[in-house]
Amino acid sequence: MKVTFLGHSGFSVELEHIILLFDYYTGKLPQWPKDKALAVFASHSHPDHFNWRILRLAQEYERIHFFFGNDIRLSAKWLTEKNIDVSVKEKVTKLSGGRDAFWENGPALVKVHTLKSTDMGVAFVVESEGKQIYHAGDLNWWHWIGEPKEDNDSMGRAYRAEIDSIAGSHFDLSFVPLDPRLEECGSWGMKYFLEKTDSPLVFPMHMWGKYEMTAKYKETDLKEFADRIADVSQGGQEWNI
Repeated sequence: MKVTFLGHSGFSVELEHIILLFDYYTGKLPQWPKDKALAVFASHSHPDHFNWRILRLAQEYERIHFFFGNDIRLSAKWLTEKNIDVSVKEKVTKLSGGRDAFWENGPALVKVHTLKSTDMGVAFVVESEGKQIYHAGDLNWWHWIGEPKEDNDSMGRAYRAEIDSIAGSHFDLSFVPLDPRLEECGSWGMKYFLEKTDSPLVFPMHMWGKYEMTAKYKETDLKEFADRIADVSQGGQEWNI
């Protein structure tokens, strides 16, 4: 597997027969072989997770399918205004939380399960070529310092319930928020995920460019999991796994 960090929460995973592209909104896309299948995931409509230009990839890759959170709206009028062929909608599967979908194209087969986000849209559990991959989107333990206690407590319960639904699952790769805006609470979501799942390699994301925070979290609240957490430091970074 080849993993490329594109920026913010955007990653690509290249397998033998298929490329998986998650939550792209910024950065330079790799030039993948055009004969490979391409599955494109966008967890929700927030502009730091969804760049409408990904729909134009359908002009470059014949074997392509899109899996979107169901809050992403694709009206014919909007697509026409963006100079995107309306027929692209035939290649889009929209999903709410707790749903399953699959796409088969030649030797490429993708199975998708979604979790309900604690913000908008969904998180993705993706199985392909014997690999299981988790991308959280904005599913996170959003504990904001200064917010009412009842709001933070409700958020914590909602997050734990979603992660508990996949407790014990093995993930070959996981992409999980580690948002420094949450300050000392920023690692809570990743820590709970690591405690509840078998995830030997986790890529932190949603860091708003403050990549140095990963090392600080790995020295404190995430110390027991430090060897599982990849050091993400800049767009374009690659890992061969």
